[in-house]
Amino acid sequence: MKNQFNIYENYKVSDYNFDFMGEYILTNSKYFLNKKRVIWSYDNKEYVFAKELDNLSIDYLEKNLLSFTDFAMKNLVQVDENHMSTTITLFVSTNHIDKILKSKIPKIKKRKSYMLGLKGYSSLRIILFDKSTNEFIYNCDSKDVIHFYKEVLL
Repeated sequence: MKNQFNIYENYKVSDYNFDFMGEYILTNSKYFLNKKRVIWSYDNKEYVFAKELDNLSIDYLEKNLLSFTDFAMKNLVQVDENHMSTTITLFVSTNHIDKILKSKIPKIKKRKSYMLGLKGYSSLRIILFDKSTNEFIYNCDSKDVIHFYKEVLL
């Protein structure tokens, strides 16, 4: 992950603290003759926020983690002429996850398009890891990356 992501340990943004934040920025461009003549260009960004907790309750999820995701979707996504997509990934590792969360997390879906998609979109991934059972609980948008987390942690 360090090869592709900029890693910031003990990351704090606004009132939210994380063990680390990883930032990935991919810029693709097509030029005509030289780099001053850009035919097209677009940016894809991904931010991974990781936190380790002893116990994850529904109360903590709603008051802290989901409020952070709202904050991140509003304040971290930078929509400009080259913005194509931004993905916010929230990864939480814990010793115990409430049973209610196991049914709630897969239903969480946050996506936002900008100018009807012409300025790109942003989406949210939530991945919970229960260390006591080695179980992953994740939302629908996380399906394409969950295999990576399983390879790393199991």
